[in-house]
Amino acid sequence: MGVERIYFKTSIYSLVVILILTMTASFRLPTVSAEQDSAPNVLILNSYNKGLDWTDDQNEGVEERLEKADTIPTIHSEYLDWKRYPTNENLNNFYTMIKAKYQAIPIDVVIATDNAALDFAMKYRKDLLSDAPIIFSGVNQVGVNSIKDRNNITGVLEEIDPTETLTMALEINPSINKVYVLFDNSESGVSTGKMIIDKILSLNLGLQAFPMNRLTSEEIMLKVSTLPSNSIILMSTYFSDATGRIIEFGRFSSELSENSRVPVYHTYDFGLNHGAFGGSMISGRIQGQRAAEMALRILHGDKPNNIPISSGDTVRKVFDYNELQRFNISLRELPKGSEVINKPFSFYETYKSLVLSIIGAFVVLLAFIAILLFYVGLVKRIRKNLEKSNERFGLAAYGSDAVIWDLDMSTMVYYFSDSWYELLGYERDEVDETQGGWTKLLHPEDIEEENMRRTQHLEGQSTYYYSEYRMISKMGEYRWFQARGKVLRSPSGQYIRFAGSMIDITDRKGYETKLQMSYQELESTYEELTALQDELLGQYNKVVENQELLQNSEEKYRLLAYNDVLSGLPNRLSLGEELRSFIEENTDGHAAVFFLDIDNFKYINDTMGHTFGDQLLIKVGERLLDLSDDQSRHYRFGGDEFVILLKNIEGAREATAYAEALVLGFKEPFQLGESVVHISTSIGIATYPENGMNAEELLKNADIAMYKAKEAGKGTFVIYGQAMQQHFDERMIIEKHLRNVISNNELSLHYQPIVNITGEIWGFEALLRWNSPVLGFVSPLSFIRIAEDCRLIVPIGEWVLRTACLFIKDLHGKGYEGYRVSVNISVIQLMLEDFSDMVLSILQETGLSPEFLELEITESIFMESFESIGTKLELLRNKGISIALDDFGTGYSSLSYLKQLPINTLKIDKSFIDSIDTHNNMSLASSIVTIGHDMGLNVTAEGVETLEQLAFLEQTNCDKIQGYYINRPIVEREVEDWIKSQLADRLKS
Repeated sequence: MGVERIYFKTSIYSLVVILILTMTASFRLPTVSAEQDSAPNVLILNSYNKGLDWTDDQNEGVEERLEKADTIPTIHSEYLDWKRYPTNENLNNFYTMIKAKYQAIPIDVVIATDNAALDFAMKYRKDLLSDAPIIFSGVNQVGVNSIKDRNNITGVLEEIDPTETLTMALEINPSINKVYVLFDNSESGVSTGKMIIDKILSLNLGLQAFPMNRLTSEEIMLKVSTLPSNSIILMSTYFSDATGRIIEFGRFSSELSENSRVPVYHTYDFGLNHGAFGGSMISGRIQGQRAAEMALRILHGDKPNNIPISSGDTVRKVFDYNELQRFNISLRELPKGSEVINKPFSFYETYKSLVLSIIGAFVVLLAFIAILLFYVGLVKRIRKNLEKSNERFGLAAYGSDAVIWDLDMSTMVYYFSDSWYELLGYERDEVDETQGGWTKLLHPEDIEEENMRRTQHLEGQSTYYYSEYRMISKMGEYRWFQARGKVLRSPSGQYIRFAGSMIDITDRKGYETKLQMSYQELESTYEELTALQDELLGQYNKVVENQELLQNSEEKYRLLAYNDVLSGLPNRLSLGEELRSFIEENTDGHAAVFFLDIDNFKYINDTMGHTFGDQLLIKVGERLLDLSDDQSRHYRFGGDEFVILLKNIEGAREATAYAEALVLGFKEPFQLGESVVHISTSIGIATYPENGMNAEELLKNADIAMYKAKEAGKGTFVIYGQAMQQHFDERMIIEKHLRNVISNNELSLHYQPIVNITGEIWGFEALLRWNSPVLGFVSPLSFIRIAEDCRLIVPIGEWVLRTACLFIKDLHGKGYEGYRVSVNISVIQLMLEDFSDMVLSILQETGLSPEFLELEITESIFMESFESIGTKLELLRNKGISIALDDFGTGYSSLSYLKQLPINTLKIDKSFIDSIDTHNNMSLASSIVTIGHDMGLNVTAEGVETLEQLAFLEQTNCDKIQGYYINRPIVEREVEDWIKSQLADRLKS
């Protein structure tokens, strides 16, 4: 027994050591770095604009490397925007900005990306840049040779060498003998193209080079669609075709790849993800990192003249997995050391370190389980021995007439073995012995002694409790008992259990010494066994408890991983697994994916609060379940988007019928507390296998169809069609470029004059225009709806209002007082709680009086949201701001409802003015003017283009007119000249 106890304790110590080592291996002491002095200043001068992939890559590469330095410098980034504005005016503005901004900032290092920035830094180094060292990036050998003064200058050379790309291409396809080189006709494009062609011909690899710079973009697309398999395309930078038309590089590159029958290799890595097949590509990010490393050397004391110009290590050998798949090229065919992007998700490769960590933890867990199994076996053996010992002890106790007693110190409940009742003749609970009633049986002379002995032991003054006393039996006679016991304490010293035994010594009082020794030996053995049993039982119970907790945790985490917490529906992860499982098991089956989006849910969140929105989402999930059948499964995709998977359908007709039932089912209102909410859903449908062969494609196409349903008027459904993809892509491109229009200064306002019927200038209507450097001029009809859908109209609308107010305030300051400006307002802006505060704040900021501002609201906005926006407009009108009802006559408001609107002006829609050549239409236009005057409103006619239309409006006493007859919308810089000409004409007349 002693050997087993030693072995057991050794195992416990080993287990504790293993756990401590495992836990401490997971921690690392934090690194403490000393406080650094003030950081040096590094200025990054970029030749081109922010948003250009090449420039962004270089700039980010510099910042990434500098931010990992021990002493992180203060980084300043500026953009010359030379590609879009290569003018002296731009250069002078940039000079002024740099001088004002960095006059008080000492520059320690200048990093110039590309030639224009390098030329600027060289020219103004002493004047503006503290005569700081210059490091260039993105400059080729020709640019370096043009540097006259190389003192205190070094940098990273941009070497355009197609050798490695051609070598890799020949390794993949040895039959290649024709290389079609694509570059534009800009000065840099032609020089780069010539350099590439000369290099190809000088390699003596049997390759022919064909330049494509003389072809238009359409001719290029036709040409590449007919190239033979022994050809490749090698693409340099390309921003305009042979006609001089500006080309958006990413879009053109993607279209080129789609049309080409052969791989399209690129010289720069910003072609990746835009159709680039691969190649040895110059990386702007790596160039930026190399330049940053040079900057850090200089900041640590190295002289620029001692740092040689870096070259040859700024390229990536990289291929696009999707393009490899398209041309049936396996990864084994690629040159050794090639990088591959866009590979399908591999859990092992992505989370390799995590997987290895889990395996290591699993090995430790197996070791722990092995130790635990050994421990459990040891417990079983000890328990078996314990049972035998208990059996022996029980027999010995029974044979010796011993009574076993036990006291739970937390409840103070006593226990006595059956022998006690047999000896004294009582029935169990007859004397309330479990609550201490047994003490009433003690002889009065023995009570004090027994209490003293008990107290001494409990207070630690004795190792064991020992006492002899007499107890009265039921028959009325006293019997002598010899009692022994021991208290069990917790590690903190609290009492846990007090137990022991007593024997009847009435007939053996004379044999006290011998019986006492025997009893002490027996008691000692029992106490050790009891303590060991309690310890083993506690350890065993802890193991069982840990196993149960582990199992419960696994179930809980699985539930959280595959179900949405808010609605209780399966989530996106569950949907993906279900879709993939269905497609794998039903290659010949049919299914439909329904993508549901709650219409105007953002308005509900904005007006009712996010808690109300969450309750609505829960109700929507319940409604979907009510509308379900055995074939459908429902998921919450995220936000206000839900997905339904309808499996084993027979055709599109069944999907259409199900969609109609969904639309009809959501016409029933929702009851949320005391509120009744009416909503609709826009549903996009993609069918398997017609609209997609995998889960990702099906969900993407269903999402596109859903957006088409929203454009169709919401509360309806649309089945995906191939033409939607192009429309969706165009929309995404507009939205992408729309996000930076304010920061890039791409927006402008044109001002259309509004004159009184007498010819006097009343003011101007501000009209928004967008001229994108990538997309060109974009019609407001195209981008304003998209801006409203993605809520970009909020900052754009605020910019328009502020710019228009500054414009009219500036006119007042130049002496043209009294003119007003009219600004169109979107329903998205009006729904904002702080709309009125925003308008008043801009007026205060610009100093414009409220009476010189007019806000134009369309008739449909009033009809849809009168209650929510009427109060805001009434407040603004009371402040002196005019409210105009635009496009009047095209909506559906009644005259009685019109009286309730907080407006000052009716604007007659252009369609009524265009058609006043007939008697009926004249009467209608005249009636609108009369109605407006009867209601005390001013009337403005839009779209006046002829003298006849003006004469008619004069007869009807229309108050104001605007249109091409007066003048087309005028750019801001020409407004003052137009006003002067009008005033001069009036003086002459």
